[in-house]
Amino acid sequence: MTLRRPVDDSVTRVVELLGDRWTILLIAESFFGVHRFSDFARNIGITNRNLLTSRLRMLIDAGVFTRTDHGGGRVDYHLTAAGRELYPIVTAMMVWGDNHLAGPEGPPIVLEHRDCGHRTSPMLVCDHCRAPIDPRDVEPKAGPGFRPPPGAEQAG
Repeated sequence: MTLRRPVDDSVTRVVELLGDRWTILLIAESFFGVHRFSDFARNIGITNRNLLTSRLRMLIDAGVFTRTDHGGGRVDYHLTAAGRELYPIVTAMMVWGDNHLAGPEGPPIVLEHRDCGHRTSPMLVCDHCRAPIDPRDVEPKAGPGFRPPPGAEQAG
């Protein structure tokens, strides 16, 4: 059966939340240890404070960040458990960029695995058998929340 992807599927919802350059960069910076408004602004090069404030507020409302006010104007933003689950997305983007967009000098940032001390490139594996996953090795099937778009017929 060939599925016609619903207009309101999970990929669409994630793109609507994260599909803005500033939003994904805020999340990436948080993985690199950035938690302060001024540090986010400096590191991602955003000069519009209102834009940064609105993106942080959106991520807080979506349950991706929490905001902690320490008083005296010191506020920190930290990833929630749901936010930390975005790590595979951010690292996949980084790996793809390193493979296809880095200059001849190589990637600007590399990841070192603290446990073994080696440089690593995260990979997607099957959660059942732990084999690496290639898009040619999976087939999309209708899940319990699948609702075809109105008027769409499923090929079979």
